[in-house]
Amino acid sequence: MNGYRIVDLSLPIMDGGGFLMPARVSYIDHAARGRLVAERAGLKPEDLGGRANAMEEFHLVTSHTGTHMDAPWHYGDTAAGGPAPTIDEIPLEWCMGEGVWLDLGDKRPGEDITEADLRRALEQIDYALRPRDIVLLRTGAAAHYGQPGCDRVNPGVTAAATGWLGRQGIRVVGIDAGIWDRPVEIQLADLREGRARNTYMQGHRAAGEYGMCILEWLTNLDQLPHTGFVVCAFPVKLHRAGGAWVRAVALVKDAGAAQ
Repeated sequence: MNGYRIVDLSLPIMDGGGFLMPARVSYIDHAARGRLVAERAGLKPEDLGGRANAMEEFHLVTSHTGTHMDAPWHYGDTAAGGPAPTIDEIPLEWCMGEGVWLDLGDKRPGEDITEADLRRALEQIDYALRPRDIVLLRTGAAAHYGQPGCDRVNPGVTAAATGWLGRQGIRVVGIDAGIWDRPVEIQLADLREGRARNTYMQGHRAAGEYGMCILEWLTNLDQLPHTGFVVCAFPVKLHRAGGAWVRAVALVKDAGAAQ
């Protein structure tokens, strides 16, 4: 787009990596695909010129692998007082809007991000939220993407903080980690040891109460101004799914562009 620069906010779906549920990707090059196509067609590879179109096969990939959007159906079967929408039912106008990112990089893995933390981060950039802003949180977790334990290095947003965003009219939020809540393994360990009762997936469940969508595994937020950019994050249209992959980007007005 003329007058804008595009900042990629997405991380790749990659083979293996340090995830609790790693994807498996098989890369079939041109020669190998040529042999496969020829065999299936009862031909010889040389009949195809020894080559065919390269292809990738994805195994063990969930709709929450890589940069993706959670729909309210992911959190429960009801949302905002009605049936929870699946990802193919999300209003597309929610998926593009004015963005604001907040720096929560001082929070340690497993800590809570509270309403007070969000208010403080907004005060630091002198910004008041508006309905339908897309609010993105930077924790620093994306720097570890693909490394062992990368899905266990982030803080998590509490139910109260998520509900506060919902009451501001926010419909899409995002985070540069694999989960809006604290890491799953930390949550489960707390429960086994009798701590943090009734808080499992509290942020997700609060998002469901307000019918909010959550973007997870974002990156490059620090390449943006805190405000004054547009987020575009349209999910793949997966039928009846609780989430889907997105190629999230930000459009930032070039400083020298004509008004």
